[in-house]
Amino acid sequence: MNIQNIVVEIDAEISRLQQVMALLTGTSTTKKQKPGQPANASLAAKARTRRTLSAEGREKIAAAQRARWAKSKKAAKKAPAVGIRAKSKKKRTLSAGARAKIAAAQRVRWAKVWKAKEKASAAKAAKKSAPAKKAVPVKRAGAPKTKAAVAPVAPITPVKAAS
Repeated sequence: MNIQNIVVEIDAEISRLQQVMALLTGTSTTKKQKPGQPANASLAAKARTRRTLSAEGREKIAAAQRARWAKSKKAAKKAPAVGIRAKSKKKRTLSAGARAKIAAAQRVRWAKVWKAKEKASAAKAAKKSAPAKKAVPVKRAGAPKTKAAVAPVAPITPVKAAS
């Protein structure tokens, strides 16, 4: 016997054994198994059911979560404040004198804006009151202003051929 005949007989024996196994387990071996899936993936999928928690289990989980939140809140209260207002929690306010200085500076800025607007409107009024030059119409070369009348076209009559 040569090696190829032995390999062919072993393959035939393997396929017969797989068919017997399929008959015994009730699964088909014709379906190709996907990588990473168990051999009896279809059975595992059928047997999988939705698991539910009991009321006691849910309550235990909720109590544990409440305890975790309480612990983190307690730690947050004890921890020093971090950020801009870490040193003084009191809100800072301006003194009356500082507020008065800021207000006076702002009034000066607005006075400049109003003065500039008044100058612009005065210049605009002066420009309007000056006599305007009459515009000279410019003649354009190109298409005439009026369209020429087009004579109506007589309908075409078919010519009869002499037969």
